[in-house]
Amino acid sequence: MFDYKDILSEIKKIYLSNNIPWVIGFSGGKDSTATLQMVFYALSDLPKKKLNKEIHVLSNDTLVENPVIVDYVNKQLEAIKTIGKTKLFSHNPELFNVVKVTPKLEDTFWVNLIGKGYPSPNRWFRWCTERIKINPTSNYILDTVSKKGKAIIVLGSRKAESTNRAVSMNKYNNGNRLRKHKLPNSFVYTPIEDLNNNEVWSYLLQAPSPWNGTNRGLLKFYRNACSGGECPFVIETGTQSCGSSRFGCWVCTVVERDKSMENLIDNGEEWMGDLLQFRNWLYKIRQQDNQYVPQNIESKAKFGSFLLKTRRQILNKLLGIQKNLAIKLITDEELYYVYKLLESESKGEVSGGLKKFTYKFPKRRTVSIIADYDVLLTPRKRLGPMFFDKAKLIESRKVSPDYSQSSRTMYYEVEK
Repeated sequence: MFDYKDILSEIKKIYLSNNIPWVIGFSGGKDSTATLQMVFYALSDLPKKKLNKEIHVLSNDTLVENPVIVDYVNKQLEAIKTIGKTKLFSHNPELFNVVKVTPKLEDTFWVNLIGKGYPSPNRWFRWCTERIKINPTSNYILDTVSKKGKAIIVLGSRKAESTNRAVSMNKYNNGNRLRKHKLPNSFVYTPIEDLNNNEVWSYLLQAPSPWNGTNRGLLKFYRNACSGGECPFVIETGTQSCGSSRFGCWVCTVVERDKSMENLIDNGEEWMGDLLQFRNWLYKIRQQDNQYVPQNIESKAKFGSFLLKTRRQILNKLLGIQKNLAIKLITDEELYYVYKLLESESKGEVSGGLKKFTYKFPKRRTVSIIADYDVLLTPRKRLGPMFFDKAKLIESRKVSPDYSQSSRTMYYEVEK
């Protein structure tokens, strides 16, 4: 059995060892809660005159977090801010900062999915993690570094979370408690890295929350929402962003089923049924086996962005759920930007459903695309990894009505 007092002693020692500001990742989950709670207790033992460097409690809002989790985390952050400034750093409140970062407008989930047509994320094309999780937190850390010269990132990462996490943490173990992060002049400190799941809960249920949170309520929340995992605070691409049981973005299609949302619905949150149904539909329309693929091109067909009709369908469904539930699922800024992108993309739209467009590239490459728009007439002139700015349209014709089942563009290289 671990002695949490040893961890508190280590936290105090590392805090006092230099004047580098701390950025503490807080997701609202058990690990980040335990870590931040230990930091509060450790620093509370120090004389006020020694609490002379900045603390930044950093939370990330992807703008597509589970609404129940958003409400919980927001209440925790407000309580953390109040106690941190009025109690822990009462002598100098400006040293204690609570910050919630969000992705840039052009990087948000809905702007990319609906506005740009990115297919719903999966294990092989997880385009969302860097845009909506890693970049916002990294930018804040870099801003802190630019102002103070260096930063120490304090995380609730644990080796017992998964084999991959243990391998990753051991890989960067240099024998010191602070390991170098890939961000310039940044270091990582993981106070609870050697604790197992039961030890984390044991600590949380024994030590009262310094900001008057309800750790037993957190345990109940886990029992209602989770059956095996959570989404940790992510700051690097090598970190698995989510567990097999979702505890984060309600629209995530990386996993086949969102067990956490299913569990929440089974435990009284019936209103989330519309969200789960929509999320499952997003998963379904992204799968390649739901597309109509003729046998003659089946072996060489690739799938690109969502069709224009699909993107409009996604938006209409989303706005319908938002209206029915009276909760904000897409911000006004996102909606305005999405409309602008759809309008610009529709300049290449064709009437009468789908067509096959054949383009000639320099160096004799020829590609056929089955879509409801001519990519050459869109401002970006792009489909997946291919840029069409130097291509020429050599043929366009209607295709079989069977293609109406498709939700994504389909393309393949024409044999010479």
